[in-house]
Amino acid sequence: MSESVADKAEQAARPAGAFAGMLSGARLGSSAIPVPIVGTFVGGVVGGVVGAELGPRLVRACVEGGLTFWNTLSKDPSAEAES
Repeated sequence: MSESVADKAEQAARPAGAFAGMLSGARLGSSAIPVPIVGTFVGGVVGGVVGAELGPRLVRACVEGGLTFWNTLSKDPSAEAES
């Protein structure tokens, strides 16, 4: 995978991961800390930080796995058998 594609995917994944983390963290924080507003806020902040860190890693793994899968499907089976 070229570095430009990997960099673009990572740049897009950081805010997307942060947003998804904030939403899920706010939901979990509301359940874990039953104090109104406090649980939602704390969960959202923690979820946003975790999502911003995990988002790029997950996207990179998915992109690399998808490209590997596509390259495997697009190879000629007879050329592979000859090697």
